[in-house]
Amino acid sequence: MISAGQLISERVMLKRDRFFAVSARDGSMKPGEFLGDGLWSGDTRILSGFRLLIDGIEPEPVGFRSDDASATFELRAGSLRLTRVRFIESGLHERITVANEGAVTVDAVLEIEVAADFAAMLGIRGSVPALASPAPVPAVKTVDGVRFQRDDSGAHSCHVSAFPEGLKHQLRLPAGESFTLLVDAAPDSAQRIEFAAGLQAAESAYPRWAAECMSVRTDNPALNELLDQATADIRLLCDEYETGIYPTAGLPWYAVPFGRDALITSILLLHVNPALARGVLRYLSEHQGRRVDADSEEQPGKILHEVRNGEVVTRGLWPNILYGTIDAAALFLCALTETENWTHDHKLADELWPAAEAALEWCRKYGDSDGDGYIEYRGGRARNQGWKDSDDSLTNTDGSAASLPAAPCEVQAYLHRGLIGMSRRRPGLKEQAAGLKWRFNRDFWMPREKYFAQALDGTKRQVQAVSSNPGHCLWMRIIDRPKAVHVAQRLLSPDLFSGWGIRTLSERAINYDPSSYHNGSVWPFDTALAIAGLRQYGFAEEAERLARALIEASIDFPMHRPPELFCGDVREPGAPPKEYWNTCTPQLWSAAAMFTCVSSILGLEADPRRKTLRISPIKTSMWNRIEVSGLHFAGQRVDFTVEGTEVKAGPLPAGVRIS
Repeated sequence: MISAGQLISERVMLKRDRFFAVSARDGSMKPGEFLGDGLWSGDTRILSGFRLLIDGIEPEPVGFRSDDASATFELRAGSLRLTRVRFIESGLHERITVANEGAVTVDAVLEIEVAADFAAMLGIRGSVPALASPAPVPAVKTVDGVRFQRDDSGAHSCHVSAFPEGLKHQLRLPAGESFTLLVDAAPDSAQRIEFAAGLQAAESAYPRWAAECMSVRTDNPALNELLDQATADIRLLCDEYETGIYPTAGLPWYAVPFGRDALITSILLLHVNPALARGVLRYLSEHQGRRVDADSEEQPGKILHEVRNGEVVTRGLWPNILYGTIDAAALFLCALTETENWTHDHKLADELWPAAEAALEWCRKYGDSDGDGYIEYRGGRARNQGWKDSDDSLTNTDGSAASLPAAPCEVQAYLHRGLIGMSRRRPGLKEQAAGLKWRFNRDFWMPREKYFAQALDGTKRQVQAVSSNPGHCLWMRIIDRPKAVHVAQRLLSPDLFSGWGIRTLSERAINYDPSSYHNGSVWPFDTALAIAGLRQYGFAEEAERLARALIEASIDFPMHRPPELFCGDVREPGAPPKEYWNTCTPQLWSAAAMFTCVSSILGLEADPRRKTLRISPIKTSMWNRIEVSGLHFAGQRVDFTVEGTEVKAGPLPAGVRIS
């Protein structure tokens, strides 16, 4: 468990492709202090303990710096200053420099103490109880360090080596002298990496990524830092596959591919970097459901929920690919058609159109198994299979669990948007979309609340919880315009708007808890979708108010890094938002949400038929001037500046217009 005061935002996260490390701000890894500490290879922790000792005692931390690809820890032990520089590349690599800043010679013992348990992420998280308490693995001494191995197969191994040889050194440092130790921790299969070259290669990935992304500069330095951090965090979370890059959901708990998270993120970031969407869509198409399998919840055409690996898979305790989600197939349709709209990449759409047709058929045959026109879920490994997938996230007004199968409101909205998008190639789907919209506005509308129900339950009755979910419905444009007025008003009302963002559940609800996962907390991406929806329906002032609040909240978090979620307590003057104790940070769609806030204030909208980028900015107190460079649209890069509400475009690529 996380002890008192040990928030995830206080840990240091480094990641490169499938490897990531979690540590304290002195560089130490102590799972007894924080459950997720260690060096991880996918879902397996290959190093669980890592401590630096001087004469058997941990030095005092005096400074810390993180530079995207690396972290630097400054420590002191008497007159000795210790500097640890760490990066990740197929393992962990660290340079430890011990400098004597005193006036006399110092004799001291430098020791690196390590441990391994090869824990499974789903085990320590409690999802697989059989693996909840991994036993320590004994270390075998080697010439240059120690080696850990879980079994004879060598599948789980970690070799911790040091140069000069050994993890323990008797130092004699005259005044002004220093000693450097290089430490590597990696599986046996990893190639040896020279520290300086490896560090340079790791660091160079971030400027290269930033150049490929849209850049935003304002006269608000804190906002600039927030957006720079978001850009770097998105790169940090990406894994590389033959199909392209794929962003994982968040550190430390969800460093694996998720369908829903990546699809929503790729839509939000089409103008920032469409390479994400291409990689996500190709990967999900490659792993699309082909058969019916009850254990993995796979069905033909279904889009995956998550990908897991390691012991939970090899022992048959969890599927390698779990398809247990109700919304990813409809979101796949949205993402593919929106990508074609923004990028004009018709070849990609042609390539993946069979996958879209298969996903649409899944929506018809399996998603809507009773033929009522709505997609619903019947439960599986997770009882609730929308984005609010905790067991208590779908309840009636008396606090009781809603009966299944359940049809979440936002999933119907995703399907509606997907049908509209696909109708450009299949015009007959437009009529189907119109019918869905009409039925939705009839069946989900709560006249007394003047708001939409969170879902329909197993008896087709409304789950009348007042939740954040209808914000997604605005984003997907399924709501009739007269009803949208009431939805906008309710989203900004005190029971849903905390002052920082939209609560997942109204504070008037019987089971409201601002410190819960889905019953009163604020999720930045969830609020951002409502912001985008409000702007699309013409509620510009409301969108700006929410965007400003969410950006101000995000700036208040450590490193200007918005977490997966935070508590829904009411905003108090001078007080920062309250952190949720076990949230992921960095987190993918929270980082993407920052760009949604900016693009909504700018009023960015693609008109694919006219090859026109529409920009209709509204005034905001967050900046007076904003410069946008390298925005992706129609396969080109676009630059423009906004002062107040006046748009000044740079030289436009051939065939692109701004209106």
